[in-house]
Amino acid sequence: MIIDFHTHIFPEKIIEARDEFLTDPSFNLLYSSEKSRMIGCEGLLRYVEENNLYGAAVMSFPWRDADRCRMHNDCMSESASSGAGKLFPFGMVPSSDISSVRKFAGEIKTSGLFGIGEIAFYEKGMDEGGRRFLREVLEAAIEFSLPVCIHLNEPVGHIYPGKYEPSLGALYPLLAEYRNCRIILSHWGGGMLFYELMPEVRENLRNVWYDTAATPYLYSSSIYRASLGIVPAEKILFGSDFPLLGVKRYRESIEAEAGDAAPLIMGLNAKKLLGI
Repeated sequence: MIIDFHTHIFPEKIIEARDEFLTDPSFNLLYSSEKSRMIGCEGLLRYVEENNLYGAAVMSFPWRDADRCRMHNDCMSESASSGAGKLFPFGMVPSSDISSVRKFAGEIKTSGLFGIGEIAFYEKGMDEGGRRFLREVLEAAIEFSLPVCIHLNEPVGHIYPGKYEPSLGALYPLLAEYRNCRIILSHWGGGMLFYELMPEVRENLRNVWYDTAATPYLYSSSIYRASLGIVPAEKILFGSDFPLLGVKRYRESIEAEAGDAAPLIMGLNAKKLLGI
């Protein structure tokens, strides 16, 4: 069983009229170039079927504007209905209006979406305003029993569009405070995973998972074996970041490096976390 826990789709209106949405600073940063590929529900379903996947979790985009969030959430709801039980979409809450977070989280829950995410802080990094927003998201996620996916990147290495200062030291107290919330930290948590070698950190992050999205662009394949020496295999989720990358760039490395833990990473952990 293979579940790709980190994929992306966009509403057709956004794909067809990309330039109209570049007023959003984060979207402009990541998708102003025509080389930045976007796909809709049908494209993701083809990927799932062609690669014989059990299914895919689908991440939204961190829009500032409430109307754009709702448009994307509607797209996600439609994909869940038309995906033949193979797509497990997350919804988004608008970052420009903290007061609306709880309302949007409730709508995400009642519409049958699987979580909130992928929350990201492309514009200003994990600053004080971002942490206030994230606090509201985590409180709402606990209230409505929704997992939250957070985009984190490594604080060192080469620069690329969307890379921001993750401020792991400032983020950690929030994760510890809301340790009963199920949280997925994308891209190996920007290195947060490595601090689970500290016993008190491991305890506070007991409900935190790490996905493998973009690994071939960031780390050598030995990260799979190394990570299993730090956290239980049950905390690692295969995610490709499709359409940026696909399962073929990961499967051989995970099977070679993770050994008996590979089935957990490739799909069984995701199945349990998503409750499917």
